[in-house]
Amino acid sequence: MGKRLIAVLALALAVGLTFSAAYAEVQNVKVSGDINVLGVTRSNFDLGYGPVNNNDQNLFATITRVRIDADLTDNVMATVRLINERNWSSETVSSTDIDLDLAYVTLKEFLYSPLTLTVGRQELRFGNALIVGNGNRLVNDSTPVNRLPRDLTSRKAFDAIRATLNYDPLIIDAVYSKVTNVNTNLSDDIDLYGINASYDLSKKLNVQAYVWDKKDKSAGLDDSKPDDVATIGALVSGSPIENLKASFEGALQTGHNRRSDEADVKQHRGFALQGLVDYTFAKTKYTPNLGVGYTYLSGNSKKVTGWDPIFTDQRLNSIVYAILPYTNMTVYNVKGSVKPVEDVTLSANYGYYLLNKSVANITNAYTGTAMAINSNKKNLGSALDLTATYDYTEDVQLGLTAGAFWKGTAFAGSKGDTATQLIGSMKVIF
Repeated sequence: MGKRLIAVLALALAVGLTFSAAYAEVQNVKVSGDINVLGVTRSNFDLGYGPVNNNDQNLFATITRVRIDADLTDNVMATVRLINERNWSSETVSSTDIDLDLAYVTLKEFLYSPLTLTVGRQELRFGNALIVGNGNRLVNDSTPVNRLPRDLTSRKAFDAIRATLNYDPLIIDAVYSKVTNVNTNLSDDIDLYGINASYDLSKKLNVQAYVWDKKDKSAGLDDSKPDDVATIGALVSGSPIENLKASFEGALQTGHNRRSDEADVKQHRGFALQGLVDYTFAKTKYTPNLGVGYTYLSGNSKKVTGWDPIFTDQRLNSIVYAILPYTNMTVYNVKGSVKPVEDVTLSANYGYYLLNKSVANITNAYTGTAMAINSNKKNLGSALDLTATYDYTEDVQLGLTAGAFWKGTAFAGSKGDTATQLIGSMKVIF
């Protein structure tokens, strides 16, 4: 009996030591997430260029995310986030599965004290996200994500390696991302390389400079001559006076584009300018906020392609973000908001859109159809978003957004077919 007891105790000690060794390095685990329920009704998103009786869309959807952050040691962390995006009553294998949204490891003080290395599926967002912010924002890709419209998906991550050097107040990020790799045995990838340097000149002024290079072989082109677009730019942002936020960004693009064969090569020359100013009247009743914005994205010419939106994540207006490619346009925005009561915010955002270079047609980013353009007209149209949000509790927010886009004279055909939408939402964060 004594020998058996000793053997059992020895076995228990061995098992305990084994599990202790396996789990001793986990210092802290945090579980968080959110559930976002959407009710969406849309009309005329094809702007009259699609099939008859294919203009209306009504759906309910639930977007569920669960995130786990584990501190393994003082300098090693692991993050995993799972996601499910599902239209109601859509019970298919693809719509009810759980997908990997984030999965990355963070190594602080990696080989060198100021260096942090982040490896895996992660979100990348720099500056105002004019260049990089959304890994799912591909040009002319109207394919829904699990039957959810691409502009409504919460999936924005990149598979990437990010090295961050923190020499406070200077921070330098070097990034490599494998954006797409459809066929592992073919050279049809989209790769992104970049460096972003951010420097705080003071507590109220920040300057960023960046270089991004996108190599696109997705059209099945010659490996040695893929679509290659390099973007060089700078962003100045800050709060020169209390309650005022302002930023100015400029970027140049160079490279070449190929779509079918060597004879189809075009030089790529593009540029973008953006100025944003917001002021909050903090000491005024209802805390009103007023903002203006100017955005210029260059267009195409016969020999040179225009601005490539890369992986932008800017919503100048919600319907325009869903319908129009983010290129070849000048945009003027005026927006404002008020808080009539403590937990309620009412906001409006108006945008006026002009075509920069005359083109034969524009591809609708939502439907994938070509929309004919009048050669001598510049007015793309006007957009308006009206939003009401109610902070029910610290963890629950209710929202209602109404949007419209009135197409202008640049679109061939009638002036009708105004695109409209109404989106109700309830988001719970835990």
